[in-house]
Amino acid sequence: MAFVVIAGLTLVYGNLTAIPQTNFKRLLAFSSIAHAGFLLTAIASAPAAGEAKGLSVEQVVAFYLGAYLLMTLLAFLVIGLVRVHRDSDEIDAYRGLAKSSPFLALALLISMASLAGVPLTAGFFGKFFVFSLAIQQGQWWLVGLAGVGAAAGFYYYLKVVAAMYWSEPVNRDEAAIPLSSATKSAMIILMALILIAGFAPGVILKLIG
Repeated sequence: MAFVVIAGLTLVYGNLTAIPQTNFKRLLAFSSIAHAGFLLTAIASAPAAGEAKGLSVEQVVAFYLGAYLLMTLLAFLVIGLVRVHRDSDEIDAYRGLAKSSPFLALALLISMASLAGVPLTAGFFGKFFVFSLAIQQGQWWLVGLAGVGAAAGFYYYLKVVAAMYWSEPVNRDEAAIPLSSATKSAMIILMALILIAGFAPGVILKLIG
């Protein structure tokens, strides 16, 4: 019961504080609390000994943490570059990024889509496994709060995507952000892993054991 209460409060607080943020770093910081709420939901839904069906809590938590690591690493690689070249962490700094730096916009799109839980990404299956575990154990209050939290995540993550693809840049002559080959390679690897885990989560689960 203690984990149920803490998980519910964490989901509510993380999502409510992330929604109004205009600073991208703060948005990710508060949304990380919401992701902790999903992890606590899995722990609160641990079945009694001998009652486990499907994935164990350990597998669900390990998969979610691995997916979250990939998504946030990719996001912060982009954030670091934008911060250096546009001197801002505000979401407005990402306006028109798809026009000036399409590769960076694509990388951030995949990261945001996965964090939001869009299908065929690692983040989707991370949330799916948590929901499955909670439903199996009849944690309906947590299922409801997690569902509302997932919907909120679509809003605040995809508003970054909207700024990149559907907003005009502040400076119409904004130059492309330069990328080193090492940084670009790291981004490609992270994007590939996020998509592989989204298309074939069983491969990652086998690695987890």
